[in-house]
Amino acid sequence: MARRKKKKFQVLWRYHAGPGAVIWQMMFTGSGCLAGQKRFPESRRLLLFTIDTLTGALLADDCRLIDPLSSMPVGDGWFAGFEAANEKLVFCHAYQADSPEHKGIWAFDPASGSVVWGRPDIVFAANLGNELLVYRPSFFAGFPERHFFLVDPSTGSVQRELGIDNPEINDLRENTLTEEERQQVILPEFPGEDKRRALFLSAGSGIAAQAPCEYLEIGDVKVIALHEPGTVPDTWNSSLHIFNDGYEVYHETMASASGHPVVNNFLIRGDNLYYIKEKEELVCVSLS
Repeated sequence: MARRKKKKFQVLWRYHAGPGAVIWQMMFTGSGCLAGQKRFPESRRLLLFTIDTLTGALLADDCRLIDPLSSMPVGDGWFAGFEAANEKLVFCHAYQADSPEHKGIWAFDPASGSVVWGRPDIVFAANLGNELLVYRPSFFAGFPERHFFLVDPSTGSVQRELGIDNPEINDLRENTLTEEERQQVILPEFPGEDKRRALFLSAGSGIAAQAPCEYLEIGDVKVIALHEPGTVPDTWNSSLHIFNDGYEVYHETMASASGHPVVNNFLIRGDNLYYIKEKEELVCVSLS
């Protein structure tokens, strides 16, 4: 069967994370999988979901991040997050006790929805592509030290020791791509006053130009997120607007009656726009 041609500025797929969920983090593998983190604040549960970005097919859902050695939930099933991604895996972390500092690395396979290896003894430092730069924290004479080495992303096994003061460590870090560059993701920006005026003039819209906003711009396509005070005091409404050659071609409410402006809730990867609607739903829209 021939693949149906996707329509420009049309919804390609939607994923609903469930009542009470907050879609929190997303990462894209090179093989075309999206891994997402959804959090349930009332029950303090963290679950993962994975989607084939090309078709929108749900590959895995409600996955728990389980340490393969202890068979226990990473970060007590709540204190965990994403670090980086490569061609097939997403690398996750827990947190040190009573600290924002990260602890451990667990490699999650979006295709199977399972953890393929875990190393609670090391800390992520950089994604080098074919290797991960990591360190093992320790103390000497009461002072903290970091022993660096390289591990195989597929297995977590040590490939090479680098030590503590090896100058190669800084060289590796400085030449590392950011995750946005590696995953080819474009994140929104907050415009200055001149850019704000230019955006609204070129969009040809009657939307109030004084409203706080974020934007993304690719060629003749402009994506603007507006954050406006709601009708109920101390609430905000956030809406998404896509303009093409000065005409509005798509819009939808991202959040209504929120306690604060919902920012950083959309991004572009390739020919598609991804945004989160009312915390619980992930929407993919074609831009080509």
